[in-house]
Amino acid sequence: MTLFINYWTLSSFAILIITTPYWTRMPEWFWSVPCLIGLLLCFKFRWLRWGCGVMAALFLVTVSLNQLHHQMNTLFSAGSDFTINAEVDSLFKPINRGFQGVVTIKRINGKELDYFSRPKIYLTTPFVLELDDQVTARIKLKPIVGVLNQVGFDREKYAISQRVIASGVIKTKSAIMVRSYGSIRQSLFSRALLLTHSYANQGLLIALGFGERAYLSPQTWQQLQQSGLSHLVAISGLHIGVAFGFAWWVAFQFSRAGVTQVWLPPLCGMLLAVGYAWLAGFSITTQRALILLLILLVLRTLQIHTSYRFKWLLMVTGLLFYDPFAVYSHSFYLSIFAVAVVFFIISTASSVQAKWRQVIISQIVLILLMSPIIAIMFNGLSLASMGYNLLFVPWFSFWVIPLILAAVLLLPFFERFPTFSQALFELADLSLLPVMKAAEYSHLGWLIISSQSAIFLLCAVCLVLLYRFLRPQMVVVGLMMLVMIAAIPRYRDVWQVNILDVGHGLAVVISRGQRAILYDTGAGWKDGSYAKSVVVPFLNSQGLQLDRIVISHFDSDHAGGLRSLLNLYPDVELITSQHFIHPQFSSSQCVSGRVWLWQQLNFEVLWPPQLVKRAYNPHSCVVRVSDQVSGQSLLLTGDVESIAEWTLVRQPESLASDVVIVPHHGSKSSSLAQFVSAVDAEVAIASTAYLGRWKLPNKEVKTRYQQHGSEWLDTGSSGQVTVEYLGVISDHGIRVSTMRRLKGQAWYRQMLRKRVE
Repeated sequence: MTLFINYWTLSSFAILIITTPYWTRMPEWFWSVPCLIGLLLCFKFRWLRWGCGVMAALFLVTVSLNQLHHQMNTLFSAGSDFTINAEVDSLFKPINRGFQGVVTIKRINGKELDYFSRPKIYLTTPFVLELDDQVTARIKLKPIVGVLNQVGFDREKYAISQRVIASGVIKTKSAIMVRSYGSIRQSLFSRALLLTHSYANQGLLIALGFGERAYLSPQTWQQLQQSGLSHLVAISGLHIGVAFGFAWWVAFQFSRAGVTQVWLPPLCGMLLAVGYAWLAGFSITTQRALILLLILLVLRTLQIHTSYRFKWLLMVTGLLFYDPFAVYSHSFYLSIFAVAVVFFIISTASSVQAKWRQVIISQIVLILLMSPIIAIMFNGLSLASMGYNLLFVPWFSFWVIPLILAAVLLLPFFERFPTFSQALFELADLSLLPVMKAAEYSHLGWLIISSQSAIFLLCAVCLVLLYRFLRPQMVVVGLMMLVMIAAIPRYRDVWQVNILDVGHGLAVVISRGQRAILYDTGAGWKDGSYAKSVVVPFLNSQGLQLDRIVISHFDSDHAGGLRSLLNLYPDVELITSQHFIHPQFSSSQCVSGRVWLWQQLNFEVLWPPQLVKRAYNPHSCVVRVSDQVSGQSLLLTGDVESIAEWTLVRQPESLASDVVIVPHHGSKSSSLAQFVSAVDAEVAIASTAYLGRWKLPNKEVKTRYQQHGSEWLDTGSSGQVTVEYLGVISDHGIRVSTMRRLKGQAWYRQMLRKRVE
């Protein structure tokens, strides 16, 4: 076996699977046969053994991807309106339109599906479903569609990482039947919710006990991120390790008391670790921790001594063999990077130092080496994270997590001994109070990091981790690359417009150098907004400072994130056509005739003629932006309607622009033929939701722009659209790029959006 399990086999297997998110097509079913034959030949002939890893990976990927494709075909071949019988696979979370969770469909219109044809979908219901419930209902099926931006949550990629291929909504006017089988995990979860409902830190208790973060408030999650403690509330390697260590220690005490079986401590440790992972719903992070733990136990039991590099490769290969879709999750890369750092620290630790000093130094090195990947994920670093982690990682490891585990383990005996479990939960809640009190000040040490700076830090850390295995020449090359990355100018003398993908809404970032102006914020909802999830991360990743916010009008899809932005940027100037008086924020008027200069760009307001008490669509702030030097221009229109367009076309020379943001998302209530002709744009861009309920853009409006010679783009189909004005440095005019051209051609995005590939 050692002839096949070597560095090259493991590395080639892992590398090939890691490339699959970038494949534009999936291999057909029939390719699994030659892959299997090739794998058998590699086993048989010594001179072909170098191909074992590649052939095994190709076979696994072909089978896994085509199984998902087959499930997609099976699901959508039934149409978009049908009856399902499904089993609940996850806890249901409250959302704006009811509750949502993951279910596995077992029957479609009464027809039984075989095991490999059973698809997973997100199901939206008007009531809470519990784990293992069997639900029979009529649903409306929809493809999974997410916004696609340079930064921010990628719903399509996340769904594939969970093997979820569609979403469905229960039709409440049809009969719904639910059979409940009394899931033990659901019962424990419900009891824990009931016991902790009055505790200040209920969200943290539930997250640490069951891996369910839906009960954490946005403010709490932000504080945990900014303090560098967010990893403590996501059940992963640390928590599984604590459970294993706690059970191992207890069993070891029995061994010392006379029970001589050497297998008892690791067995007890593994049982409690698996139990904790079960409580967390065998989430991907817990699965990875269990696989690593199992590999280390097997190696130790068989007394196989190998390097930490090889153990790390075994872990990565084991994870990908178990779940090839793990590569679509950011947490996979965070996990394997963290383990690599831990192994590096262990392999370089000095045996001379005292244990307590080793622990402190190791924790400091771990935080420093993990900082680049944290910066990439969150667009920032906590300068105080070292202090927070040095103080609270031991606190969680030796006190908080064991308390919560003990409280959960006692829940089955709640009816007989109700005070024990409740007392432990209460003690755990009190133990979390100093943590959250300290986290309240975390924003003071939060440092925003641009994407370029984060990549520089990551390359530097990778060089530190690999320097012992590289030749001196390669180290020199690595240092030269770092210098080149640092020397690349972050900002050019061009101005750029980014129309962010915010579904049915609008958010446009105009930037030059390190400064930016935002036109509209996108929609907002009860617990968040596109401003928080897309706009702010984009500004931070680009290292941009926001100077002004222009609000076209105050409908939710255009100004839904204004309040959160003003709280984050209290010194920004607000420009609007609505009377906006607030003692904390400065605002100015958006009325026709107003002109201002910013970063050598002229901003001219064309509409409305006067301020209003409440700005609706007809009062949208229409602004034309033009370059002082090149004359290149942009027209921002909000949701202005035809009545205003009739007035604006009387002065066609003021409307002519290279790029236009199509009024009202391409609705037929705007974009009159005379208006389109007067604007005479090279590029027309509409901000829309793909397959949205308003069915925008209107086909006639789109055709009108195209017939006039404009290139048509909409964010629903193209994702984030970036326009670079090159007039200052080039004769090529403008350059337009879209996110779906850059990374939207991946096989899974095509499959999810088109239902079948």
